[in-house]
Amino acid sequence: MSERVSQSKHPSLTSDRPPPWVWVVIGVLSMQPLLVQAILRFAPPAGMVPTGLSIADSALFLQSMRLFDTGFASLYATCQSSVGNQSLSFYAVPHLWLYGLLGLLARLLRADYLLVYAVANAVGVFVYLRAVHGFLRRAVPRHAGAAFLLFTLSAGPGGLLYLLTGLFGLHTTPGFESYFHRFAVYDLFEGPSLQPVLYFPRLYYTLSLACCFSGLTALLRSAQTGTRRPAHWAMLPGSFVDARYALFTLGLAALYLWQKRDLALRDRVRLFLYFAAPAFLGMACASALMRTNPAVIDNHLQVGNMAMWVSPFVVVAWLHLLLGIGPAGRVMGRFRGLARFITFGCAGYLMAQGLLYLAYQGYYGNLLLGRDGSVAAAISDPALLGALLGVVLAWRLPLRDETEQPSDWLVLWLLIFLSLSISGWGRGWFLQFGPQRLQVFLWLPLCVGAAKGIASLSKNWGRMAWMILIGCGVSGIAVATIAFQTPRGKTYAYCHSEAMNESDALLMKQIGPGTVMAPPPASDIIAMQRSNPVVFGIGSFNLTGQSYTALRADNEAFFDANTPDAQRHAIAERWCVEWIYCPETWSCATAARTALQAATWLETVGQTPDGKGLLLHVRAKATR
Repeated sequence: MSERVSQSKHPSLTSDRPPPWVWVVIGVLSMQPLLVQAILRFAPPAGMVPTGLSIADSALFLQSMRLFDTGFASLYATCQSSVGNQSLSFYAVPHLWLYGLLGLLARLLRADYLLVYAVANAVGVFVYLRAVHGFLRRAVPRHAGAAFLLFTLSAGPGGLLYLLTGLFGLHTTPGFESYFHRFAVYDLFEGPSLQPVLYFPRLYYTLSLACCFSGLTALLRSAQTGTRRPAHWAMLPGSFVDARYALFTLGLAALYLWQKRDLALRDRVRLFLYFAAPAFLGMACASALMRTNPAVIDNHLQVGNMAMWVSPFVVVAWLHLLLGIGPAGRVMGRFRGLARFITFGCAGYLMAQGLLYLAYQGYYGNLLLGRDGSVAAAISDPALLGALLGVVLAWRLPLRDETEQPSDWLVLWLLIFLSLSISGWGRGWFLQFGPQRLQVFLWLPLCVGAAKGIASLSKNWGRMAWMILIGCGVSGIAVATIAFQTPRGKTYAYCHSEAMNESDALLMKQIGPGTVMAPPPASDIIAMQRSNPVVFGIGSFNLTGQSYTALRADNEAFFDANTPDAQRHAIAERWCVEWIYCPETWSCATAARTALQAATWLETVGQTPDGKGLLLHVRAKATR
C-alpha cells in the first residue's frame, strides 16, 4: 500500500502538534490535583484537620508507595493471614507497583509523599489529555478541536443544579442526598466515570489510558501512512498497569481495522498483530502477578459486578446524545454488511432497554430516586428482543447512497460500548465482568458526536449549545473539585475522607499498639497515620489474602446496632482485635456505641466531648 493511496480518504494534517489553546486547557486542568492538595493542606474547614486521603483509595495508593520501604508489609493483613504481614502477594495488583516506584522517587528526592503523589497525578492528567488530543487529530481531524473542548470542559447539569439547590438552601432538606444522587453520581463523584476530571486523582487510570490512546494513535497513523510506528509499544506498560483498559483498547483497534477497507485484509491483520503483541505481553505479565494472590481476583469479580446506571448516565449525557443522534443516524444508514446489522441491533437493544427501564422503575415506584442496582439483571435479557427487531429493520430499510467516512467506526464504538456497559445478561451473570468500567471509554465518542452535531446547527443554535455544555462543564468541574474532592462540601459526608474533626485526631493519638476495628475511612486513616494493623478498610480489597466481602460483612456486623454482644465478641476474637474505634466524623449509631460501652469485655479509653467519638480497648486480648 502506498502512502499516497492510504491518505486519499483522510484529511491531511499539517502538524500533529496541538494549537496553543489546547496547551492552555491541558495545563489548567493538570493543576486540578495540585489545587485539591493545596486546599486539603492549607485551607481545611474550621475545626477539621487533613487526613491525607484526598480520595478513599488514597489509603491504598499511599501505603503502596511504601512497599519497598516496608519490605512488602501490609497493615491490612490480618492474623488469619497464612503468609504473615509481609508478602509480595499482597501487592499482586500491577498498578500498586506504579505507586511503589513513586515512593522510591519520593525517597530519592527526600520529598513529602503527599506532594509527590499530587504532582504525579498532575503529570498523569497532562500526558493523558495530550494523548487524547493526538488521537482526535488522527481520528477526526476536522472536528478534533471541538471534540477535545467538549471532552475536557463539557458536562451534565449536576454542578449547576448543585449550586442552585445550595443557593435556595435545599442541601439540608431531608432526603436531598437521595433525590439528588442521580444528578451527582456520574457528574460529581470521583471514580471510574464519564468525564476525565472525575478520575484525575487515579494515576493508574490516566497513565494507562494515555498509553492506550498513544498506541491507538500510532495504529491509526500506521494505517493511514503505511508505516509502522514504535509508539505501538506504549501498549506494553499500559496493559500491565491496567489490563482491563488495554483489552477495551484492543477491541477499539479491531473495530477500526475492520472498517478500514481501503487496506488489504492481510495488511490489517498484520497491523493488529503488531499492535496487539505488546498489549498481550503486558496483560500476561499482569495476569501472572495477580495469580500470586487468588483472593484479589475473587475480590474483583465479587465487588466490581455493576452495570452503568441508566438514568444518571442520561442526566449527564442528554444534550450530547441529542446533538449526536443525527450524525450517528446518518452513519448507521451508510453501513453495509455485518456493521449495519450490529449498529441497528445495538440501537434496537438500547431503545428496548430504555422502555423496559421506565416500566421497571415505574412498577417499583423508583423513578424519582433513580437507583439502578438491580435493573440491568432484570431487563437485559428481554431487551434482546429489541436487538432482534433492530436487525430486522436493518435488513428491510434501504441503504443510504453515500460513501463511508474514515470516522464512521466511532459510531460502532459508541453503540457497542454503550450497549455492553448497561447490560446484565444471563440474569446478572454478565455483571461479574464489571461492565460499568466501559463508561470511561464512552465520553470520547459522545463528544465527537456532539461536536459533529453542533457543526450542523445554525450559528445561533450552535452558540447556545456551546454555552450550555461548557457552562455546565465549568460549573461541574468546580463543584466536583471543591465540594466533592475537598471537605468544603457539606453533603454526602460518607464520600469525604479528606478531613476529620480535631477531636477525632486527638482521640486517635490514644491508640496503642495492636489491631484496630474501625469503620472506613477511619480504619484507613488509622493505618496511615498510626501504622496500626486494621481489620477492614479500602486497602482490604487488594492488600490482604482474605475475602473483601467477608471482611466487610464482619466490620458492618460489628458496628450494627442490632448485633448481639456475643457475636461482636466472636468477631473481635476471630480477627485478634485489641482496639475499637468509633469516629465522631463518621459516627456510629448511638445504640451501637451504647452497646459497646456496656460490653464487659471492653473498657472505654476515651471519647470526644459530644460522645460521638469513642475509643475502647479489649480487656482480655483477643486470640485466634
